[in-house]
Amino acid sequence: MAKSGKTPAYLFFLADFSTLLLEGGLYFVSFAAPIYAIQALGVTHPLALLFAAIVGWLGAAIVFMGLLVFLKRTIVGDVPYGRFYLTSPKAYRWIAADRLVKIMIRSPFRNLINETGFLRYLFYRGMGAQFPATFLMGNGAKLPEPWAITMGSHVHIGDEAVLAGHKVEGNVVTLDRIEIGDNVLIGARAIVFPGVTIGNGAIVGANSVVTRGTTIGPGEIWSGNPARKIERFRLAPAAMPSTKARAEAG
Repeated sequence: MAKSGKTPAYLFFLADFSTLLLEGGLYFVSFAAPIYAIQALGVTHPLALLFAAIVGWLGAAIVFMGLLVFLKRTIVGDVPYGRFYLTSPKAYRWIAADRLVKIMIRSPFRNLINETGFLRYLFYRGMGAQFPATFLMGNGAKLPEPWAITMGSHVHIGDEAVLAGHKVEGNVVTLDRIEIGDNVLIGARAIVFPGVTIGNGAIVGANSVVTRGTTIGPGEIWSGNPARKIERFRLAPAAMPSTKARAEAG
């Protein structure tokens, strides 16, 4: 890790200011393209205008998403893993990539992208994630570092859950991968930190916090803050009520 110093306050100001400028430009380009197309076609009928508006909204989302992916892949590039001071060039690369994802998360297209299968797949794959199209994201779920996530098939991420490939402690950021197997359920509002491995068929309970470097084995159930393994147990099969009991019950 490079030599440290205090993180200058202006660094965050510059990052926020640059993000706002970029965000405004992205919105302008994203909406300008479909509006220009509608005007060029000379659409005037109310139903045609409604249809054009719906298609235009989808088109704006695709343009917006494509611009973010283009910037990540061509300008920012690959984000390194490890522990870095926030003032280091490697951390700057993470900050830039992180801001691109944040722009999508707070955009008016967020729900459209996250809840439409092919858009979700194209965006997160374009940002570097490695998973199939069979994963599901609940409302408000966040993947701040999609490039750090490898996921198997049929993974369900609950509402407002966060899979974070970073952890900031003081002026040091830790960046690491998150590996998730097949048929995994991550409960609502759970938080998974970097360096976590989750085996096939595992379950992370709602509101749980899976700390950095944790390994969850196949089929295991973890819950709590910090998350701990819940030992397996079997419920005895419930006895069927007798005919007499049923009669007495009514």
